[in-house]
Amino acid sequence: MLTTLLIALLAIALFAYVALPLVLPRGADPLPPERDPVTSDLEEEKAALFRAIKELDLREDLSAERREQLRARYEAKAAKVLRALDERAAKEPVRRAARRKRRRPPYGALALLAVTVLIATSLGAYVLPRVGDASVTAFFEGDLDAGRQLRELRRAAQREPSAENLLALADGYWELGDAAGAEETYLRAIDEANARSPLAYRRLGYLNLQRDLDAALAYLQEARELAPDDLDTLYAIGEIHFARGEFEAAKEAWQAFLETPGGAADPQVTARLELVDRLAPLAERVQENPSEENLLALADALWQAGERQRAVEAYFQVLTQHDPNDPTALGRTGQLMFLSGRTEDAILLMERAARSDEVGAQTLLFLGNAYFSAQRYEEAISAWERHIALVGEEQAGRVPSLIEDARARLSGVTPVAEEPGEADGATVFARNCAGCHGHSGEGGAGPRLAGSGRAADERNVRSAVEFGRGMMPAFGALLSDAELEAVVRYVTETLSQTGE
Repeated sequence: MLTTLLIALLAIALFAYVALPLVLPRGADPLPPERDPVTSDLEEEKAALFRAIKELDLREDLSAERREQLRARYEAKAAKVLRALDERAAKEPVRRAARRKRRRPPYGALALLAVTVLIATSLGAYVLPRVGDASVTAFFEGDLDAGRQLRELRRAAQREPSAENLLALADGYWELGDAAGAEETYLRAIDEANARSPLAYRRLGYLNLQRDLDAALAYLQEARELAPDDLDTLYAIGEIHFARGEFEAAKEAWQAFLETPGGAADPQVTARLELVDRLAPLAERVQENPSEENLLALADALWQAGERQRAVEAYFQVLTQHDPNDPTALGRTGQLMFLSGRTEDAILLMERAARSDEVGAQTLLFLGNAYFSAQRYEEAISAWERHIALVGEEQAGRVPSLIEDARARLSGVTPVAEEPGEADGATVFARNCAGCHGHSGEGGAGPRLAGSGRAADERNVRSAVEFGRGMMPAFGALLSDAELEAVVRYVTETLSQTGE
């Protein structure tokens, strides 16, 4: 009885608190200046686009062509936003006049409020919602708009720039893929709010991987001190040491990974340790005697292990210090240049390799691909025919169909693109991916795709193709939208479903 009375009194007080300003607006405190929410959203979008355009020049991980594509896209969107802002500004006087019109008290709303209060009083506390532990992740897993949630996080951080609020905002930027916003806010959390978050340090390490390995390693070591058993941190530290040729340090990090609960017998880390054991003695020999034989042995081992960038560094030493016409060093350096989007430079190197009788079949395949990309179809056909002569018809995969495509183009007939699907996707795969993953996805310098569960994950494959992963370059700037859709569908729906 007492509880019901208290609830009733509280409801009446709340009703009066809400209703009186509506009935007697002159007696209420003045409201802060009203701001058009649509204009606010447009202003924030404009600022974000201008910041993204400005930061493009600093994106060393993107090719010049890709940066120009993104710049054109951002500028087009910014132009639309600016036009929308101009339209809102033109209508602002009309909206202000409408707001100044005297309005009668909202009796209907007050009646609804009174009924709601009575219902709440009669029901008591039984139907009040339970609120459990909330987290930033819940915002992004629900149906609410991500941009709206990010604004709420920004406002919370502005009101109270505590470690908790800044970390939550940084996590929000991270979830939305805003690398610059995430990095700036994580640094604020650490420097201004003294946050000691292993996740923040780990993500700062990731964000520095492409531009400063020393800084990335320093952040990751901070993360390891705060969370010594974090498997992602241990793995990343090992990879950085491996990339710098510090094999013993890489080995220590990966051994710690395997000794940590949850990391025992991890096949990927076990394979990395086995690779380090194979490469360490070869690297020691190069340190003692950087002869052509020792450099080629190390470079070949790195290439076969899929470490193409490191391999080409050793091949480049062969070309500059020993034999400028070594066909393997020329060919593989050219292949990597082609995958990096430097088609003309790649052609020059692989042409030199192709003059040798010892040229490799993969170099001829990639040379044909590079010629085709440059619309030099006769030369592409010649290179592909030499490739087939070396590997045989049975191992040529879809290269014969690529030759037919090139011949059709030479005759003035542009093949009609099929709907993105298996056939067209197979052609795109043969031209761009087979050199590393095998003509049938059986694997090679790149991982096996045939029968792979990861290759069946559409989001995983799309991200890898568009943005690159590890030593795999990004193809987003090299493929059309139709080609991207086709090759993703081919990998996920065809290659991943083939037998183990």
